[in-house]
Amino acid sequence: MLLDVVRRIALVYRSPVIAGPLYLPDARAGSGNDRPSSTGDPYQDKETVMAPPNPQQEPTPRSAALPAFCTPHILLITLLLGFCLALLLAIAPGASEDRWVRLGTTAWFTTWVALITVSLLCALRRPLSRLRLTPLLLGVMSTLLAVTAAVSLFAYQSLTELGWQATESQAEFLLHNLAIAAVVGAVGIWIFSLHLAKARQLSAQTKAELDALHARIRPHFLFNSLNTVAALIDTDPKAAETAVLNLASIFRAALNAADTALLAEELELARRYLVLEQWRLGSRLSFEEHLPAEDLPKIRLPVLTLQPLLENAVRHSAERSTAPCTVRLECQVSPRSVSIVIDNPRVAGETASNGNGISQANIQDRLALMFGDAASLRAGVVDDRYRVKLVIPRPDRPQDTPERHG
Repeated sequence: MLLDVVRRIALVYRSPVIAGPLYLPDARAGSGNDRPSSTGDPYQDKETVMAPPNPQQEPTPRSAALPAFCTPHILLITLLLGFCLALLLAIAPGASEDRWVRLGTTAWFTTWVALITVSLLCALRRPLSRLRLTPLLLGVMSTLLAVTAAVSLFAYQSLTELGWQATESQAEFLLHNLAIAAVVGAVGIWIFSLHLAKARQLSAQTKAELDALHARIRPHFLFNSLNTVAALIDTDPKAAETAVLNLASIFRAALNAADTALLAEELELARRYLVLEQWRLGSRLSFEEHLPAEDLPKIRLPVLTLQPLLENAVRHSAERSTAPCTVRLECQVSPRSVSIVIDNPRVAGETASNGNGISQANIQDRLALMFGDAASLRAGVVDDRYRVKLVIPRPDRPQDTPERHG
C-alpha cells in the first residue's frame, strides 16, 4: 500500500503541469495516531502551510531609513551641501561686505556646523534608530539647531576679537543663523521623508521579488528520493521511514513561510539531503564536512541556500560517474563573514559550463536581495574540482571598512 502511494506521488510530481512549490497541509494536523518525531528536526515545530506575512511581526527597522552618517560618502555630501549653502549666501544680493570674505567666513561656519552635526548624529545613530518617526525628526532638528547656536556664539566672539565689524548684535546674529538652520533642516526633513518613502517602497519590492525567487526553488531530487524510498520499503523499512522523515524535513524548510533559516539549520538540511542521495547512489557518493570547532554564528540565510548547491555537486559528479566521488563542504568563520565552500570532482567529459547555472543565479539573486553587495557567490574549477564559494556577512561584523571576498 505505501509502495503504491509513493509511486503515485512520484508520477504526479513528474507531471510538467507542476511548476511551483507544493502547498501541503501540515502532517501534524492528521489523526491522533501521528507519532511525534524524535529526529531533532529544526523545522519540526514550524507551520508548513504558506501564510501571508504579518506586518506587525516584522516591523520596518528605522535604522534602514536613517542615513549612515558615519560613512565618508554621507560626510562628503554634507560638506558639499554646506559649501553650496555658503556660496548661495555669499552671492545673495544686499551683502555689504566683500563677497569673497563673506564666502570664506560662511563656508567656515557651515563646515563646522556640518561636521559637528554629522558627528553627533553618527554617535547617536543607535538610540535614534529606536525612536518613532516624529521624535526621530525632532531629535535631528534639535541637534542641528543646538549645534548652530553653539557655533554661532563661538563664531561671533572669535570674529569680533579678530576685528570683524559686526553689523548686528549677538542675539540678532544668533537668531539669523537659527532661522537659516531651521529652513535648511525643514528642507532636509522633506528630503528625508522622500528617502524614507523610497526605502519602504524598495523594502516591499525586495520582499515581493524574494518571494517570487523563493517560489522558483523546487527540490529536483524529490522524484529520485521517492524512488529511493520505494526501493527501501521492501529491503529496509526502517531506512525507508528515515528517508521519508528526511524528505519531510526538507519540504518543511521549502514551505516555511519565514523564508529564512539559521546557518546551522541549513547545514542540517544539507546533511539530510546527502543521506538521501547516499542511499540512492551507494558507494559512489561520500561526503566530507569541515566545520569550525566553535559554535556557528547565528546568521540567517534564505531557505534552501545550500541544498541546491550540493544537489549540483552530486548531479555533476557521483550521479554521472561510476567511480567513487567525494563531495566536500567547508565552513570558515572570520570576524566579518562566514565562507562556505562546496566542491566536487570533475567527471570526464564535464566542463565548467555544464553546471546548473540557473540554481546558482537564483541563489545569488536571493542573497543580493537579502544582503546586497555584502554577500557573494563564486564558482570555478580549482585543482580539477568544481568549487563554489559562498560568502555571507556576519550581522555583528565591523562597519568601518568594506569586506573583501577572496
